[in-house]
Amino acid sequence: MDENIIERVRELRKRIERYNYFYYAKNNSIISDYEYDKLVQELEEYEERYPELKDASSPSQIVGSSLKDSKFTKVAHKKPMLSLSNTYNIKDVEDFNSRVKKILKSDENVDYVLELKLDGLSISLHYESGALVQGLTRGDGVVGEDVTENIMQIESIPKFLREEVDLEVRGEIVLPLSEFIKLNQQREENGEEPFANPRNAASGTLRQLDPEIVKSRNLDCYFYYLADSEKHGIHRHNESLKYIENLGFKTTGIYDVCGSIEELEARIGYWESHRGNLDYETDGMVIKVDEIGLYESLGYTTKSPRWAIAYKFPAKQVSTTLLDVSYQVGRMGTVTPVAELEPVEVSGSVVRRASLHNFDEIKRKDIRIGDRVFIEKAAEIIPQVVKVVKEARTGEEREIVEPENCPVCGSTLERKSGEVALKCLNERCPAKLQRRIEYFVSRDAMNIDGLGSKIVERFIEIGRLRDVADVYDLHLYREELENLDKMGKKSVDNLVKSIEESKKREYSKTLYALGIPFVGKYLANVLANESKNIDLLMEMGEEELLEIEGVGQKVAQSVCQFFKDEENLVTIERLKNYGVNFSAKEVAKGEDSLKFQGKTFLATGKLNHYTRSGIKELIEKLGGENLSGVNKKLDYLIVGEKAGSKLKKAQELGSVTILTEEEFMDMIS
Repeated sequence: MDENIIERVRELRKRIERYNYFYYAKNNSIISDYEYDKLVQELEEYEERYPELKDASSPSQIVGSSLKDSKFTKVAHKKPMLSLSNTYNIKDVEDFNSRVKKILKSDENVDYVLELKLDGLSISLHYESGALVQGLTRGDGVVGEDVTENIMQIESIPKFLREEVDLEVRGEIVLPLSEFIKLNQQREENGEEPFANPRNAASGTLRQLDPEIVKSRNLDCYFYYLADSEKHGIHRHNESLKYIENLGFKTTGIYDVCGSIEELEARIGYWESHRGNLDYETDGMVIKVDEIGLYESLGYTTKSPRWAIAYKFPAKQVSTTLLDVSYQVGRMGTVTPVAELEPVEVSGSVVRRASLHNFDEIKRKDIRIGDRVFIEKAAEIIPQVVKVVKEARTGEEREIVEPENCPVCGSTLERKSGEVALKCLNERCPAKLQRRIEYFVSRDAMNIDGLGSKIVERFIEIGRLRDVADVYDLHLYREELENLDKMGKKSVDNLVKSIEESKKREYSKTLYALGIPFVGKYLANVLANESKNIDLLMEMGEEELLEIEGVGQKVAQSVCQFFKDEENLVTIERLKNYGVNFSAKEVAKGEDSLKFQGKTFLATGKLNHYTRSGIKELIEKLGGENLSGVNKKLDYLIVGEKAGSKLKKAQELGSVTILTEEEFMDMIS
């Protein structure tokens, strides 16, 4: 045999094993799915063409990756958790259909179920007499990790079923896109490296040794498979999904039964163009034979069933030229390199800038100014550089040099041992001040509408804003505000009113607005509930804080350190003098504050009277719960203009009460 072929097979196996290790063990994708799948496909083709090269230890024959670095208990699966063969070519779907008919020796159409392929972390759950007893990751397909304690922290996973049955069900743990954005914003503000995508974030979260971290990140789970369905009297896959929904499991609700290849292709095309409306990342569609009794006849390969295939959507990556690198300074002083790009359209919008994350990432990817690079929108939202086309280099490209001084204030930058973040430690850096003020006035914090970054930047320049508390003196500078571009008397009136209204914000929002490192919305709410007012919180020591559920060593130290800082204490005192609320409101018994207790809501479409976060906040104030998608747990869907697919799905379910914005307002009044 040609020695070049043998060497290529060795190289492919080595590369794939390395990518598997990073993906499964380190929760880090260091190659795009498309490129990875192409390498696996090439390896499989060689092994098919030259059977003497086949090896049971080849990554083409193994599901997942080694568990040698796992800190969790290993448990064997009762039935292997196989992966699906996949394709990016619709013709391969047609070939799959032909193979199914050939194996079954039938010319008749086969019914298929088409489901969304979620990009998350596979999980197997075991129930005894209707109670959740164990949760296992896929692991290497034969043996998984026991993550039961962490699974218990995921709200959408039922701990008790509606029937006392014994069963195994499999699903996909995901981080909703809305939560992914919030989590990365928080990590960047805290000087931590952001997650590259929701899948990495979900996988990394589930493998945390501290269950409280899992709880705080609001993971979600959708189920897609009932093991041994026929033991439960179920003979079709779509019926098994309805069955587990009735038991209390969450599914995507999208499982179309298609009787022909034409139907399949039409629905695949529909979801390829409409998946952007979903709050979770999906990278394709899964096609399964509906009749479960045919599975044994169709059989299995070493790692995949022959009765299912995954069609993956084309990767949304485009190439452009990296023209230069600029730097952003966050409120905690973290300096982030940003790629300035030759404008290019990605997923429907023109992208001119993309995140480079940090300088270690730049070195790892060997990114240079002048490079031809691939960019994509992580979670369809955040542009990032994913790959350099080194073959296109001319020799004129320039290395990206790590700055020694802050690009805004000129102070010497520092990096703590073991950290990737490069930081400006100058507390009077104008960029840090601007980010702190922008954070303070943001919607989830003090919710001061009309105080945009341009105004903040200008008023820092002229010395009107030296601290977040100075926001409450802006009414003294009406004339200067009115003279700003796109401002006028009415805009200034609205801004001043919004500033005044912010003084009434709940204590938890004010606490969040202070920007205490590692204290996001969840922990701000926890600390507010435990302390009742900021004076009591400032008196708490580390030991007392550690007794609070959800507060770890890092958070406790950060809170204590924050309240030891003299400048922070002066700011808090000034805010108190301006009338900003730093106390939790005591709710009187009988008050109509929990009228939505036990009810679930979801708002969709364009709302005229509320912002999306505003209506969610109101629902929570009244004791209700906000859901991220339409399912049988949803009680009320509030619809605005262009409500779209969520309205259609709610109508199909029939159990959801659909409200206009005005009808919702009538409910709360």
